[in-house]
Amino acid sequence: MDDAAATTAINEPEPGSLLIVSGSMSDRHKHKRILSQICAMVAQSLLMLDLGMMIVVPTIVIGALHNAKEGLSLDDSQSSWIASIILMCQPLGCVLSGCVQSVFGRKRCLLLVNVPHLAAWYLLYSAESSWVLYTASATMGISIGFLEGPTMAYIGEISDPDVRGILSTFSSSAIVIGHLLEFVLGWIFPWRTTMLVSCMVPVLAAAAISLIPESPVWLLTKGRRDEALSSLRWLRGWASAEEVSEEFHDLELYCQASKNEFKSLLEAKIRKSSGYTGVPDSEFTTKSEPSVIDIVRDFLRPGILIPLRLVVVYFFFFHAASLTAMRPYMIEVFSRLQVPVSPSVLTVLSAALQGAGALICICLVRLVGKRALSLVSMSSCALCCLSLGAYTYFTTQHQWSPVPTIPLLLFCTLYFAMNLGISPIPWLLVSEVFPNRGRGEASGACAASFYIIAFLVSKTWLNLQSSVELYGCFFLYGILAAIGIVFVYKCLPETEGKTLAEIEEDFMKKNVK
Repeated sequence: MDDAAATTAINEPEPGSLLIVSGSMSDRHKHKRILSQICAMVAQSLLMLDLGMMIVVPTIVIGALHNAKEGLSLDDSQSSWIASIILMCQPLGCVLSGCVQSVFGRKRCLLLVNVPHLAAWYLLYSAESSWVLYTASATMGISIGFLEGPTMAYIGEISDPDVRGILSTFSSSAIVIGHLLEFVLGWIFPWRTTMLVSCMVPVLAAAAISLIPESPVWLLTKGRRDEALSSLRWLRGWASAEEVSEEFHDLELYCQASKNEFKSLLEAKIRKSSGYTGVPDSEFTTKSEPSVIDIVRDFLRPGILIPLRLVVVYFFFFHAASLTAMRPYMIEVFSRLQVPVSPSVLTVLSAALQGAGALICICLVRLVGKRALSLVSMSSCALCCLSLGAYTYFTTQHQWSPVPTIPLLLFCTLYFAMNLGISPIPWLLVSEVFPNRGRGEASGACAASFYIIAFLVSKTWLNLQSSVELYGCFFLYGILAAIGIVFVYKCLPETEGKTLAEIEEDFMKKNVK
């Protein structure tokens, strides 16, 4: 072999080695692509962590101050207001969020909401009267409602279809982690110290969110193409423009389709009212801006109302199956059923079980899909509710000997099963089932409906219990949960692994049918 041939043989790669190098490069790019989305998700999940901590604040504050013998004390009426103000004010925040997030963007809304979060935590820490506690609770309620719409919209718009379900599930699971964290803090520290330590979370959230990009979908709807491309490059593993060119083109078509559809509706309206026959695009954009009535009418179109109905009904069955109505009175119910667990340990145990269920959901949602997990979760919760009803009926009405471990095991199973599917999955749907045009408003409406239903079922629990007894409450919500199984089986489509455009197209087909 001559020198030239030898050099060629040495420098020339063996057959298949290019594939190995290419494959390793592809794997590294895929890992970077997923890592960048995880970074964005973790940053905004700090807000969901804060949300979970705030939701359980009434349990800690009321537990420490209800009929306290020293210092600040709350009577029965004041305690009930502390418990209910958060739920009452959350729909207001949801509606406000739906109105402003399309104007200011997802990221800016996620940044701004940390201001009332921090103010509310400090008000709780420094409170010397019940009115300060009321103000802090109202602030928390409004800010909780405000953040959920842009949070879920952001995750839906930045994620690859292959990982959207996992990322959204983790984001929703951060709420449960917040429950657990706040309960642990309340177990270790006095209640004021717990509120002060909690002030750190919105500060960390604001710092983290400032480092992530705005949603590329929202930027495209505002005509900020260069910023949208830069955002997408960041979210796809800090990739080059060439690597994301195809996906970016698809996003442009997706956003343009929404604009053109709304524009065609306005043109049809003008033609009908004034014999209008057409003007250039530039003239249209300057003279035919949508009015408030046009926006409301557009929001009420089937493309929004069909998925909105799906999510709201899902929320209703979730509240029934998870016994949301009983939660403010959980300690009282446990005492009546003689469950052998102290209240402080019980709160931590319930949050830990919910966290375990959410973790399993993260692991399984990509493998089995949202529909299957919803069916398993709803069925398990229905069985637990009906079993609790049967146990309570026979021990109270027929004097059967109570076995306290039975309701304890049933409640533990219920808390685990609810977060296995029916707790996080409707929030995942909020992030993906709505079309781009109207997603912010629809997300806010969904979050508002969630808290309105939660308020109604919680407020009516005592009246319902006095009418049909405790076992009747369990039976009623168990039957509703059983109906929820049928609803999930018949009405819930599988969205896992689909792009936002494909999901929107599926709902358009439902509208045609």
